[in-house]
Amino acid sequence: MAKSPEKNLAATGSLVKTMKVAIITHEGGGIASVTYGLAGSLARKGISVTIFSPVNDSQSQAYPKNNCLDVVRFPTLNVPPRTLWYQSLNLQRFARTLKDYDVIHGMSPEASFILASLRNRIKKPFVGTIHGIPRAGQRAFVNQPISSWTLSDFGYHVLEFPFHELSINRILSDSDHTTLCSFSVLEELRAYRFLEMRRISVIYNGVDFDEIEQIPVLTGDKNSELSIIYAGRLFWYKGVMLLLEAFKNVRKNIQNVKLKIFGRGPLEGRVRKFIAESNLEKSISFFGHVSHKTLLTELKKSDIVVFPSLSEAQPMFVLEAMACKKPVLMFDLSFAREIISDKNNGLIAEGGNVNDLGEKILMLLSDDGLRRRLGENAYIQVKTKHNWDVQSEKYARVYEKVMDRV
Repeated sequence: MAKSPEKNLAATGSLVKTMKVAIITHEGGGIASVTYGLAGSLARKGISVTIFSPVNDSQSQAYPKNNCLDVVRFPTLNVPPRTLWYQSLNLQRFARTLKDYDVIHGMSPEASFILASLRNRIKKPFVGTIHGIPRAGQRAFVNQPISSWTLSDFGYHVLEFPFHELSINRILSDSDHTTLCSFSVLEELRAYRFLEMRRISVIYNGVDFDEIEQIPVLTGDKNSELSIIYAGRLFWYKGVMLLLEAFKNVRKNIQNVKLKIFGRGPLEGRVRKFIAESNLEKSISFFGHVSHKTLLTELKKSDIVVFPSLSEAQPMFVLEAMACKKPVLMFDLSFAREIISDKNNGLIAEGGNVNDLGEKILMLLSDDGLRRRLGENAYIQVKTKHNWDVQSEKYARVYEKVMDRV
């Protein structure tokens, strides 16, 4: 018999300790970071969690297993769309294995939409999470000059678009409950389809403060260069080319500043070419992929963070930068306004405006007091609204709710 809502809430803390949760994810990126952050927090509360991911999931190395957290890797084909092969090749294996769990949680539509259809066959509740809307990304992509397109971008936003749309629609229809990582994602969904709001929750991404606070704060020479940090995939919509243009203008006014770029992607060749043609080799350092610990260490050493993305859901790198008490500069778009309050806990530049982006960078670099104030307020914001200890409790309540329905 299903428990009443009052009994369900009262049982939180006792029922959850007997709960077994399977989280389906894919390799690398922000979604993997969210997966391991949530799983780690649930495990610390005594909830048994198993993460299922492809064999090439490098992120798992940074999160050791414990008595309540395990990682299981199934094989896949290393050709797009990898998440489709991951599910289809292992469907029978998943059908046998997932019977041992109380709740199945698909951390992204692409990584779990086929598995969502198993819920009736194995009689287990399924929770799906949506981190972004394909239509929003495609809309931003086609509005860019064709000269900025890459074959990889075209493949993802045009050729693979039906696959991404199918994944979203299947998760919304087949899940017992769907969580969204931001209200901007909710509004994007509402713009083109009806939603059963009783089956929808907005739960923000969280930050692992224990991990961040273990990274020492390294204070350099007061006379050393100021530093700007950017991290993300080198795709057009991440705005890295706009940042390079803005930085080129900044260098005309401030000489002792360095830009550090972390990440790889289809724009890497263009990024390196721009740096060479602009004679900025001594002012811009390109690091590619680094470990999460290294990235957090670099964050704590930096002066400001610039995240000029044109399309996002809720960027983990920004939340972690704020948790490191760093002032963040973003473009004035809905996903940014959900995190940043201009001149309170960060700065906002006019969307896509390179000149305004450069001016706001100069404002931050020129005012140490402003940087400290924005950084402190950013920390308070994230500590309050994006702490995994709080967010994982919300997921536990969702799990309990869908278990009551079975």
